[in-house]
Amino acid sequence: MYDINDLKALLLEAGKRAMKHFRNVTPSWKTNNTYVTAADIEVQVFLKTELERRFPDDGMIGEENGLSQEPRAGNRYWIIDPIDGTASFARGFPTWGIAVGLLTPDDALGGFFYMPTTGDLFYTTQDGGVWRNDEQVALPTPDMSSSEALLLAWPKWHTRYTVKPEFTGKIRSLGSTLAHLCYAATGSADAAFINRCPIWDLAAGLAMLFRNGGVLEYVDGTPVTLDALLRQRGASQDMFAGHPDAVASYRKLIT
Repeated sequence: MYDINDLKALLLEAGKRAMKHFRNVTPSWKTNNTYVTAADIEVQVFLKTELERRFPDDGMIGEENGLSQEPRAGNRYWIIDPIDGTASFARGFPTWGIAVGLLTPDDALGGFFYMPTTGDLFYTTQDGGVWRNDEQVALPTPDMSSSEALLLAWPKWHTRYTVKPEFTGKIRSLGSTLAHLCYAATGSADAAFINRCPIWDLAAGLAMLFRNGGVLEYVDGTPVTLDALLRQRGASQDMFAGHPDAVASYRKLIT
């Protein structure tokens, strides 16, 4: 399917390219009112070129320049977010990363997310393992009664939702949707509250989440399907991701 060491090397090389720009960028505004930088463009071109060379029959979706190619054969899509957390990247904050996911309409086959400033590489292996660097990580059962219960959320979640007073934990925003998703998939956070977003903000983390027994559900409780994400190129509602118990609890606590 893919060579894990080869994919890891691609992410590390992409990280080196991004770091040459870090804290020395002048961002531009896109038509959707989000930032883009020279690093976004360079990293996407690099990953697109390398993935096409290795997997010429697969489809490809990327955040920049309207990248959307249907598969020549089969139903696999490589999905690229060259810099997830571009606003953080442009401001010189450390929470951003480079993301590649491999999806079909039925399965999340692989995911890779590299955060160059922390040195953390989250990835899946073909035997079903989920790894952070050299450590295989599982998803622990959350303690939702703890004052250290942690939900990661996008910055403006509070403009549309309120938290019931019985929640005694913490809600934090770190500036990268995929970092939130990877932390929820590996137990650093109990769950992630994710706004309606494009597929490239999700794809790399989905294999990690699902392989560790996590779920991705819309706020109304409907499961998010890969087929719909690929057809619509994104989510139709805001979402919760994480351990099933945490997702069920947060859905009741945030309205």
